[in-house]
Amino acid sequence: MKFLQITFLMVLPFYVLADNPVSPADMDSPETSSASSEAQVETRSIEISGYDTSSSYSTDSEGVEEVIVTGIRRSLQDAIDIKRNNVGIVDAITAEDFGKFPDGNLAESLSRVVGIGIDRSNVEGARIAVRGFGPELNLVTLNGRQMPTVPGQYEGGRSFNFGDISSHGVAAVEVYKSVNSSLPSGGIGAAVNMVTTKPLDIEGTLTSGSINYLHDSSSKKSKPIEAAFVHSANKGNWGYAISGSIQERNNVEEGTRESNWITVEDMALTEGYFRVDKNAAGISNGNTRADGKTFYQEPSAYLIKDNDRERVNAQGSVQYDFEKARATLDYTYSKVDFSSNGQMFGSWLGGWGTTSGAINKNGVYTDVMVSGRGYDHQLIWGNTENENKSLGFNLAIQHSDSLSIELDYHNSSAEKIGTELPNEMGFVTPADAVITHRNGGSNSINTFSYSKDFTANDFSHSGLVYRDAAKQNDMEQLQLKGEWLNLEGGFLKSVQFGISTNESEFSDVRSELNTPLAPVVAASPDLFTKTPLNGFMDGFNVNFGSSYYFAIDPAVAKNAWQVNVGLFNSGPVDTNDRVVENLDSLFVQADMEFSVNDKPLLVVAGLRYEESEVTSTGLESTPTNIRWDFIQGLTYISGGAVDAPKMGSNDMILPSLAMSYAIEEDKILRFSASRSMARPSLQDLRSSLSFSNKDFFTPTASGGNPSLEPLKSTNFDLAYEWYYAEGSYFSVNYFFKEIEDFISSSITTGNLYGLTNPAQSEIGQYAQSCVNAWDAAGRPDTVSYGAPGSWEYCPSQQAIWAQSWMTPQQHMGWVALGMQAHGGTLPETWNNGWAFDYGGGSPNCNDGGWWRCNPGYIDGTASDPAANFQITRPANLETGEVDGFEIVLQHLFADTGYGAQFNATIVNGGDVDVDRSKIGKQFILPGLGDSGNASFFYEDEKVTARIALNKRGETIVGFGNYDQPLYVMERDQIDASFAYRINEHATVFVEGQNLNDENTRLYARHPEMLFLAQDHGPIYRVGFRYKY
Repeated sequence: MKFLQITFLMVLPFYVLADNPVSPADMDSPETSSASSEAQVETRSIEISGYDTSSSYSTDSEGVEEVIVTGIRRSLQDAIDIKRNNVGIVDAITAEDFGKFPDGNLAESLSRVVGIGIDRSNVEGARIAVRGFGPELNLVTLNGRQMPTVPGQYEGGRSFNFGDISSHGVAAVEVYKSVNSSLPSGGIGAAVNMVTTKPLDIEGTLTSGSINYLHDSSSKKSKPIEAAFVHSANKGNWGYAISGSIQERNNVEEGTRESNWITVEDMALTEGYFRVDKNAAGISNGNTRADGKTFYQEPSAYLIKDNDRERVNAQGSVQYDFEKARATLDYTYSKVDFSSNGQMFGSWLGGWGTTSGAINKNGVYTDVMVSGRGYDHQLIWGNTENENKSLGFNLAIQHSDSLSIELDYHNSSAEKIGTELPNEMGFVTPADAVITHRNGGSNSINTFSYSKDFTANDFSHSGLVYRDAAKQNDMEQLQLKGEWLNLEGGFLKSVQFGISTNESEFSDVRSELNTPLAPVVAASPDLFTKTPLNGFMDGFNVNFGSSYYFAIDPAVAKNAWQVNVGLFNSGPVDTNDRVVENLDSLFVQADMEFSVNDKPLLVVAGLRYEESEVTSTGLESTPTNIRWDFIQGLTYISGGAVDAPKMGSNDMILPSLAMSYAIEEDKILRFSASRSMARPSLQDLRSSLSFSNKDFFTPTASGGNPSLEPLKSTNFDLAYEWYYAEGSYFSVNYFFKEIEDFISSSITTGNLYGLTNPAQSEIGQYAQSCVNAWDAAGRPDTVSYGAPGSWEYCPSQQAIWAQSWMTPQQHMGWVALGMQAHGGTLPETWNNGWAFDYGGGSPNCNDGGWWRCNPGYIDGTASDPAANFQITRPANLETGEVDGFEIVLQHLFADTGYGAQFNATIVNGGDVDVDRSKIGKQFILPGLGDSGNASFFYEDEKVTARIALNKRGETIVGFGNYDQPLYVMERDQIDASFAYRINEHATVFVEGQNLNDENTRLYARHPEMLFLAQDHGPIYRVGFRYKY
């Protein structure tokens, strides 16, 4: 309410001053249009940062037809117009023709904009990073409206997947790199606005349709069809536009299984023993790390997966001109159905059973031989459905020559249903082989071979992990904006002002059930077909050791499980997080013009106020007691899961200043300074805690933090632009960002819920002390055949003989159970080989327990010490600096039809670069990396041809398990397209993506620590487009 009151007070004086009402015929459209039609009038009005530029192509009064510019040249010229006439730092991509964007995928088009790198999914662009700031730190809007998003399993922030949206109904995509106070906040890298087709911006009626066949070189299925259409009709004072598209695609994903890397010495601190001894015979140790720490790979395995995707898009808008207003009603819909069936095959390494190996100078175990392994296979499958809907209404009122008001409302939703992580059905063989694992070095992939040959008869069912999930984000936003033009002259040209209120509701519901089989169940050999690895991952040019796998029939395998074990079931809900976020904002911005040396200096100064309130509710199993289980360590007893609501709030003021100065008619100097912000991930705002333990005895709790502050950045830009010829320019831009309040993990300690820790009780302390003494003595046998009470070390000889897998921590639990069974002390008969128990079958227990004293656990009591939890939550901890350069050269070779574009973005991470030698969590800025593009094209009345190179430098993407930083290696992709215009209406075209068959490779910490590799292959399209 207070925002509405303030807005009323702001609007009132401008309303009083504005005393010259006008009719709609005098209005400039506030929307961006990018359509063209030969022999028809087309007006394209682009309003950016309060600075309006319009251009019109038409027939003159004598009926002489002017040249209508379409295609690549038109798109580039439109982008120059937007860039040149804006005060701040703005880039854009516009449609080449009505219904024809430069690429069918918006991210692919954006990849050619300087400063933007794209993250790909199966070759196609999905998300963008801007100036080294990853997808979650860039705001994406649709027609100026903030859109809801549902983050994936490992995705943070509020990143937008451009792969969900077809480009056919999009007129332009604008990239605001400097802050504009009139735009929604939330992007530190950039704010990206997608503008859809508006019917009253186009004269007459236009229709464009296309159909094409897609061939993915990795797929063996029939060629799927892609079809799209756009139709727009301007009826004078009203109009409508509709568009739709459908795309089907199948591809076969070939790659390695994701492989995390343990730090062996740190893992030993948790587990109580070393999985592998770096000083053992057979280990060649060339480690030069100062701390001597080493890294060992977990799984060594490959993946083959068949992916099917269907994408449906639809857009519609209706516009009507009233006497003094224009109303627009629009609807946008997208749906992506994704299903996959595949398998993984290989072995889990992890260090156990290593008989020989080599450690390189970085501390990495490279080539190793490991005994006691089988050829494990896993069937993986999943289905997800992503659906996005947005219904919006806009009312633009031109009250007078000096005052315009705009009311905008939308109700939108994003929903993802299904398995984000695949379901996994395991099959194992007898673990009686030796695997020889060869490291692929810094550029290739790992290979492995077994000491025996496996057959289909060797396999057994080992278990199933079945998952289900549903995420939804509903958003309702109301914006009221106004602009007052100063018609009296002077340096103040206009003032924009506005208010916005936005309510977002996010829910995340997940369930997962792990059903291991012990003992395993024999599998029918009919499920498996021995298949050679011919052509597998041929982009890496490797020679496989065991060059075969067993193809699993998905339908037969799933049916076999349900017949022999039971129906698929994901179990009860184990995650149910809900976040309600209310965002209110208020802005005012002034456009000014001064004269310096008789040349214009344009200045835009703004101020934006942001306020947010968060209510986070999570399903939390609040513990009522701590249980010391001798196998698992500390576990928790709860009375069941209940809602745990928490609240948080924050506010801030974001100033901005942008200036452009025309040094000469064709040379512009720009400067901007601003304060920007990005909001925390909706998942980071969750309230619930989950409970576990560290080193068996330290209770831990981890969860989200509803009180997180926004991430902030102080930004500076200095740019020089030289428009030396029509359609050609050179520019260089230096940017600097000082970031603060970025999110990292905060670890605090303290008691929760008044719980006590039985492991810290008197018997717990004694058990830990005496087992540590045994461990330090070299873990000798503890049996005594002397007099009662003659034992020296406390670990149970029964456990040493029969349970060789037990860790020292588990021995401590066994000893504590024995003490509890005998009133708090160990009896004289403990470990006595001659003695029998007091009525039981073991000299160490008095209740008949043989392999441990019943009940196998100790519950906390009021007399135990208070539990000192290690509590991990996200917190605003990190600061840093990022700077870099953007360089662009675009040249059209006069009237030859040839043209070229070059751009490069060089990002310096400064103090946010990762120290690869440091063990443990560090501050990581996902997306940090260089990027560049080069493209050449030719265009005339009949032919359009283009070839483009997109380069993405090595990029940091986050942390894997065990706090290992993950990188995507440098990647180059070459795309090309050719179109032939049969006549003024019809065009045939062919396109190719990833023509150089570039693969994808991710690694952890050092390039030889392979995390994931994928080999996709090129994609081709051939099609037909018709416009009338």
